[in-house]
Amino acid sequence: MSQSPEGTPGPGAPRSADIGAAIVVAVVAIAAIVVSRDFPTTGLDSDVGPARFPLIYAGILVILSAILVVGRLLPTRRNQESAAAPAPPGAGFRFVPVAVGVVATAAYIYLISLVGYIPTTVVFLVGMMRLMGQRSWVRGPLLAVGITAFLYLIFLYGLQIPLPVGSLFEAAEL
Repeated sequence: MSQSPEGTPGPGAPRSADIGAAIVVAVVAIAAIVVSRDFPTTGLDSDVGPARFPLIYAGILVILSAILVVGRLLPTRRNQESAAAPAPPGAGFRFVPVAVGVVATAAYIYLISLVGYIPTTVVFLVGMMRLMGQRSWVRGPLLAVGITAFLYLIFLYGLQIPLPVGSLFEAAEL
C-alpha cells in the first residue's frame, strides 16, 4: 500500500485494496461453487434444490469481482485525475457512517422476522442509500422498491423460497 509523507494512504492504496478485495471475494465464491456442487438433490422436478441459490450468487460474485479488477486495472481519466490531485483534508476513513451501517444491518436482521421482508428491506435500502450518498428522495425509494420487488420475485417464483412475512402480520392473517 503506498503511503504519502503524512502517513495517509496515497493514490495507489484504493486501487490495490479493491483488487485484493475482489480476489478474496472471487476465491470465496469459487469455493462456494465447489462446495455447493456436492449438495444433495431432492429428486423432485419442481424443486430447484439447495445448490441453486449458492451457485447463482457465487457466479454473480465472480463476475462482479472480475469487473472490479478490470475496472481498476484499466486507466481512466477519473483515476488519472484523482491520482494527480491530492486528497482533501478529512477524506480518509470515517468511523461514524460505518458504525451506523453496521447497527442498521443488525437492526434489519432483527426486524425482518418481526415486520417482514418487504417493508423492512425497503426502509433499510433507502437508509443505506442515504448513508452512502444517494440524496434523491425520488430515486432512492424507487430503487429500493424495485430491488426489493425483484429479489422477492426471484425468491418466491424462481427459487420457490418464501420470504418472511413478519410475526406482526401473521397474527392479522388469522
